[in-house]
Amino acid sequence: MINNIGIVGLGSIGCRHLILARELRSDLNIIAVRSRKGKKIEEEKLVDSVVYSLEEAIDCGIEAAIIATPAVYHAEQAIKLMEKGIHVLIEKPLSHSLYNMTELLKVNKKTKTVALLGYCLRYNSEALKFFDIINSKKIGQILHVQVDCGSYLPDWRKEMDYRESVSAKAELGGGVLLELSHELDYVRWFFGEMKSVSAKIQNSGTLDINVEDSADMIFSSEQGYSVSVHLDFNSRDIRRKCIARCTNGDLTWNAITNKVIWTPANGSEELETYKNDCNYIYREQLKHFFDCIENKKRPLVSLDDGAIVLNMIESAKKSHKIGKKVAIA
Repeated sequence: MINNIGIVGLGSIGCRHLILARELRSDLNIIAVRSRKGKKIEEEKLVDSVVYSLEEAIDCGIEAAIIATPAVYHAEQAIKLMEKGIHVLIEKPLSHSLYNMTELLKVNKKTKTVALLGYCLRYNSEALKFFDIINSKKIGQILHVQVDCGSYLPDWRKEMDYRESVSAKAELGGGVLLELSHELDYVRWFFGEMKSVSAKIQNSGTLDINVEDSADMIFSSEQGYSVSVHLDFNSRDIRRKCIARCTNGDLTWNAITNKVIWTPANGSEELETYKNDCNYIYREQLKHFFDCIENKKRPLVSLDDGAIVLNMIESAKKSHKIGKKVAIA
């Protein structure tokens, strides 16, 4: 049983993890690791102590940690914690680049610590339903796939200037490719590995930020069909949808309306609607993290999964740069 946990970073996602950790384990000793740069926040009343470095948290005896800092710090912090035998839940993306990946994976393997990556859509009820159907015989053969995820960055966190957010800053690992990499993770989960990618990435200049605000990618799957992915955070209309066009009909997951729709070529439409609260997937993820540590369950999303997503992103960037399709190693 885990008794002591550290939460590294108390931004919006760190606070969410803090609230849920206290909800799930009221007797848990929670140590918050802060940078001294952020203001004092209401959620600090839920922690048992606040420290200002990983070393202090390690000295406090933490057995596990949730890394909720900007992506540029993820790999370095995870390595430092795992080397001390501390289990980690790392917020997505795994890092801002492939730098340090070899060392990170080596340390994880050597220490045999639990390392779970925070692609929380893996716990989404509609996504799980979509996964079950896409792997059933009823759909026939997949012909092609469309993924569309769009929103408006200034609306994400209205309490702050969006231009000062991690999402908007290249030096902290912002931009749609990393921020919306959930879509790339579930593409692999649903449809398997991708062989190649052709990409167009741009900064429209409309948001006054120094990162890409939209990306269009066409992946080629190992099964031979194409998967087109559009990501942006400069759209006024919020969209998050995956459509698989199949020989027997179309399967749609709409993550905004919480619906999975099977529209057969012949027959009546089948609709599933889910009503989980906004914390459901994060709660399930945290429960899974504890289960992996205490009951030796296998992490649903490994560091290897995260590294492959980063490789997809780097391949897309290369494709955009050279103007050609790029193989994904």
